[in-house]
Amino acid sequence: MRGVFDIAGPILEVLVWICLPPGLVLLLTAGVLRRLGEQWTQSEGVVYADESGVGFRWFDHHFHVHNAPMSPHDISHMAPGDPVTIHYATKTPSQWQTSAPQVRGETAGVLGRVLTGIGAVAMVSGFFLPLF
Repeated sequence: MRGVFDIAGPILEVLVWICLPPGLVLLLTAGVLRRLGEQWTQSEGVVYADESGVGFRWFDHHFHVHNAPMSPHDISHMAPGDPVTIHYATKTPSQWQTSAPQVRGETAGVLGRVLTGIGAVAMVSGFFLPLF
């Protein structure tokens, strides 16, 4: 049984060195991307139709009114007065979308958590391995 523990020690150490540093770097990268990336918020808008055309109107976080003109074909499934959720960039409310924006650095964050977790478990296991 001692042979298994002799093999496990170097394997755990390799796992620590392969997983832990890149995992921490990926976590740091994901944090920086989230911090420096565009912040998005949502608002309730309404579909409008007037002499200028059709589209969406919503208030931003400073209570300014924003219009998003659309073609009648784009909102054919909606009627004037229907509510719609708008996601817009906080710094530039002219950037908007109706679907939830993807979080920047999400993939790096997930991969960083997985690699850091594997490296941390391997490191703790390496500390307790000599006890057996």
